[in-house]
Amino acid sequence: MTKFLLIILLFVLFTVGIHADEIKDNNITITTEDLLNENDYVLSLNPQNITALQFRSLIFFKDGQYDTALNVVNSILKEDPDNLFAWYISGSCWEALKQTDKALVAFEKGITLYPDDPIQYNIYGVALSRCGKYEKATSSFEKATQIDNSYSIAWNNMAVTHLQMNDTNRAIDEFNKAIAINPKEPIYYANLGYAFLQKGDLQGALSAAKNARQIDMTNVPSWFVSGDAQYSLGNWDEAFFSYDGGFNALKNNDVWYNQGSKNIRITKDMEPMNAYFSALSNNVLYNGPWERTTIINYKLNKYQNTLDVYDQVMAITPDFGEAWKKKGYSGIKIERYESARDAYERAMEYSNNNSEILSSYGYVMGRLGDYTTAMNNINKAIELDPSNSQALMYKGETNSYYGQREEAISSLNEALKYDPHNSEILNALSNIQMNNGDTFGAVINKFRSILGF
Repeated sequence: MTKFLLIILLFVLFTVGIHADEIKDNNITITTEDLLNENDYVLSLNPQNITALQFRSLIFFKDGQYDTALNVVNSILKEDPDNLFAWYISGSCWEALKQTDKALVAFEKGITLYPDDPIQYNIYGVALSRCGKYEKATSSFEKATQIDNSYSIAWNNMAVTHLQMNDTNRAIDEFNKAIAINPKEPIYYANLGYAFLQKGDLQGALSAAKNARQIDMTNVPSWFVSGDAQYSLGNWDEAFFSYDGGFNALKNNDVWYNQGSKNIRITKDMEPMNAYFSALSNNVLYNGPWERTTIINYKLNKYQNTLDVYDQVMAITPDFGEAWKKKGYSGIKIERYESARDAYERAMEYSNNNSEILSSYGYVMGRLGDYTTAMNNINKAIELDPSNSQALMYKGETNSYYGQREEAISSLNEALKYDPHNSEILNALSNIQMNNGDTFGAVINKFRSILGF
């Protein structure tokens, strides 16, 4: 299943996922240091000022200083064990530190303190859903909707969780319930579009995405829902423009670009207490649409665009090793060997024993004149995976490039044992046979490469 980006909504007091070190308003920059200095002054007047301590924990949390924030939280809870804000900060810090059990304990405290408040069950359900405890999460969302049947956010979150569980029909019913309660929330339509994509209802997905954009043209997921649907339909131009619309919205919308969270201005009285917090349930950097855009460019013969898009991918996700590998392959296809070499060298930083990467890197180095490095890497790739037909093909092509035609033919024939209908291998063998004077064999393999047989 394609990993979709779904939106879970949550009522909270602060923003999770933003690690900003400054707030800008009307050309005035307020830094973390400024906030702490002001907070120090307030606490110097009254070290037990709970509101000031809450604000201090929030400052450290938003700055990514989770251990320090937890120390402040602990001092709050010593004075006020039932301080809900402190428990929220505690849960979010533990979540950021990937200690989910401690996070769940903290978020569950809200239910203990306010057992009749649907918001607390929603918050706990989101925390459960994030760490993959889907059954418990849906139970918590169900409790929220039992207390308040018009709580559209909980219906949306329950649907997102059921979609993660591949219970698509149930998810669609719950998204529709959320929409019936609040028909002006574009996120619900975008999520419904993902559900239709998972079900294979491409027209339903397009319709849902259109409804989301009619409410908010900057709704990033709705553009990508349309792109995925058009991509699946083979409508390459329409898919390209949909993805491009999503990327433009992403670039120009801080709410989405900053990992889908709203950067809420926190005032001195700790308002807004019930601000929306938008959390993304999986990949916030939209790697899937980036990758599919490169495929579309390739299908439309926009080869340079393919490399350009990968450059944008890497600018946002420099540690995305798979994309470095695919950028290298794109470079090979348009004979940009220096670019391909650089991309494969980065890919090897994340996977240095990958047969495909090693053989491709070896092929590129051969084309750049380094035969020894080329063969060392290709042979290592074959040792790791003797049935890697691509590695054997690259060995054959590299040998041919350096005039070793018999060795090249032997490697290509070996490659065909594992992939007998591969057009690239057959075409490479045909070219070498033609150069070696075997016109009859070359013609046969040329036809085989065209027919794929």
